[in-house]
Amino acid sequence: MITLVVAALGAYWDGGAASPAAVGFVTTAVFVASHTPHLRLMMGLAVLTVGSYLAVAATGRPVPPGHVFIYVAAMVVLISVCSAQARILARQRSQLRSLAELDPLTGALNRRGLAEFTRHLFRNGCRPGPSLLCLDLDDFKLVNDRLGHAGGDRLLQRTVAATREVLRAGDAIARIGGDEFVVVLVDADDVTARTVLTRIDAAVRPHARVSIGSATAPQDGDTLDALMQVADQRLYRMKEEHRPAGNPPREDRHGLLSSRSDPLGVRAAGQRPGWSPG
Repeated sequence: MITLVVAALGAYWDGGAASPAAVGFVTTAVFVASHTPHLRLMMGLAVLTVGSYLAVAATGRPVPPGHVFIYVAAMVVLISVCSAQARILARQRSQLRSLAELDPLTGALNRRGLAEFTRHLFRNGCRPGPSLLCLDLDDFKLVNDRLGHAGGDRLLQRTVAATREVLRAGDAIARIGGDEFVVVLVDADDVTARTVLTRIDAAVRPHARVSIGSATAPQDGDTLDALMQVADQRLYRMKEEHRPAGNPPREDRHGLLSSRSDPLGVRAAGQRPGWSPG
């Protein structure tokens, strides 16, 4: 608004709409179109800019109508082009930010995305309720050894897809390592966290066996790192309780290991068909 007032007064005192000072309206229009993020606000400011020029043309020294028309048309074209380019760049920046926060294989959040997603949960101290689940696929290395990395990638993708079907719209899953995942349950107490844990285990079980640890704020911690540490400890206690089955795994129709014959989906390292611990 200050820029428009200065441009209008300068053009009026310099000789009207045909004066060199009227270029101030053009530069203002370009700046408004390029740097105003909200479309409606940009259009309002653009209309105000063009209107201010027309007001100077009407009140200042007489100017040929053709000159006013060319000036206004030039501003409208510049506003349209600059606005379109600014929105394309903003969309590209948004896409780049999204890609920087996503795991390219599974589409889950990565570590950076997890930190960004949970930043507001712990910004002003931890409010009661946020819960974290740490997931780890049991013996995932053996899946890669048996089916190759392509089979392991498919298992990771199906794990994320199965987990998302259980989560609410406001929750999130992040991949923080090879076969390590973190689920963020917003506004979920300890009872809800255990219920979701059971549902995730049931959803993933047809593909592979998973160990899950949970932590709930504020009793288990009031920061993301504190909750992850507690949930990770509980995860490994659960992993120690799991026992590999003795039957060899079978591949399902998707080329993954079926857990119907082996609850873990894989055999322990060095285990051969017919081997049993003892």
